[in-house]
Amino acid sequence: MAEGHTSGQIRLTLAGVFLGLFLAALDQTVIATALPAILRDLGGQAWYAWATVIYLLGSTPAAPIAGRLVEILPRKAVLLGALFIFLLGSFLSGLAPTFGAFLAFRFVQGVGGGALFSLGFTTLAWFFPPRERSRWAGLIGALFGLASAVGPVLGGYLTEHFSWRWAFWVNVPLLILAIAFVGLFFPAAPAPSRLPMDWKGTLLLILWVAPTLIAFSCWGPEKIAPPEVGYLALGVALLFLYRWIRVEQASAAPLFDLALVRLRTFRYAALAGFFFGPVFLGGVTFFPLYLQAVLGYSPAQSGVLLLAFTVGAVASTGAVGAWVSRHGRFKPLLLGSAVLLTAILAVAALFLPAKIAQPALLSLMVAGAALLGPFQALLSVIGQNDAPIERVGSVTSAIQFARQMGSTMGLALFNTLFLLGKVPTDNLLLGLRAVFGGSALLSLLLTGMIAALPDIRLRSQRVASPA
Repeated sequence: MAEGHTSGQIRLTLAGVFLGLFLAALDQTVIATALPAILRDLGGQAWYAWATVIYLLGSTPAAPIAGRLVEILPRKAVLLGALFIFLLGSFLSGLAPTFGAFLAFRFVQGVGGGALFSLGFTTLAWFFPPRERSRWAGLIGALFGLASAVGPVLGGYLTEHFSWRWAFWVNVPLLILAIAFVGLFFPAAPAPSRLPMDWKGTLLLILWVAPTLIAFSCWGPEKIAPPEVGYLALGVALLFLYRWIRVEQASAAPLFDLALVRLRTFRYAALAGFFFGPVFLGGVTFFPLYLQAVLGYSPAQSGVLLLAFTVGAVASTGAVGAWVSRHGRFKPLLLGSAVLLTAILAVAALFLPAKIAQPALLSLMVAGAALLGPFQALLSVIGQNDAPIERVGSVTSAIQFARQMGSTMGLALFNTLFLLGKVPTDNLLLGLRAVFGGSALLSLLLTGMIAALPDIRLRSQRVASPA
């Protein structure tokens, strides 16, 4: 535990941070069941796909920007700013008079949510050495799993019994509580560096990330524009990406120090996050389709069955975090999980059945979720292991950023595979097998990244700052 900080201060601060994180994770899924009512009330059916994309446009670049801000500004101020932006976006989203206004406020909400995703794991690095962080990171992973299960149910309940607006307003009193905890109990922190913010690098980051997300959203399950627009956007993104890399290499105080890529633990943890993101999101997106369209379960029944997935993910995430905190080693656990996960996905790609007994189905769902849990808990902590404490903001946000970008690109890939697989005979099962085949390939690449990680124990002390 950090010197000079009481355990009470740290726990109350983390209570506020975790509450904000849980609400940000919840907000990504609560809209799924609220969106039909929003469209009926505000119109905008032609723009419905933007409800998800606009959130990504705010949250994805916000993660690395927030990661850098906590290195050059007071930590408490940046964390409170992220919570306040998310609160403001939630409140205004519930007030939206038109669908255009709703999209604008969702963007604001995305900025706050993306910053919180980055700052949650970074906060752990301020208070604990890497080995102890893994236990708390397991709790964060469990919160994410719980939010993915509770979100659609909560969104549906609030929309049906009150109004879709309460799916956003429910955040407000809880975020006020989170702000109070952080504002009152955040421990005194070292003075930040006096380096300037790299505004040119920040602008270029936004200019290549935004068209990249738009491009892959043109090829995803819910296309926001014709595929030709996606090709044009991707070309623009590549030009700005090249320029961004050149600027960051030349900058004395870059938004992201590319020299950090030399850290082996960070490099392969970030790449693992890039491949893990789509494997996890692909399962969450396409498995409900398998339950309902192939096996014949109702939406309510499939929701109950998906609780088994959540239980497996939450239990394994917490257990893995606690085990690594005690023993320090992570590679055998992650490598074994990756190999088994790849095998399960490969079998599903070849033999996904049109009928399966419910006990066997539940067992497979729990097993799959349990294998995903270790990655949810550990990748950020592994990436932080060799990073100096004053650079953990950049390292942590880069891993979250890589996972988000991988998820967006992977979902577009899965959509293409699904359409190609089912087109010849209009067979959903063949399309889903193609998706699981693509997921197995990405899981194999994930396995390679884990194999490339050094087989070490997480540090019991922080990495000293360079002299």
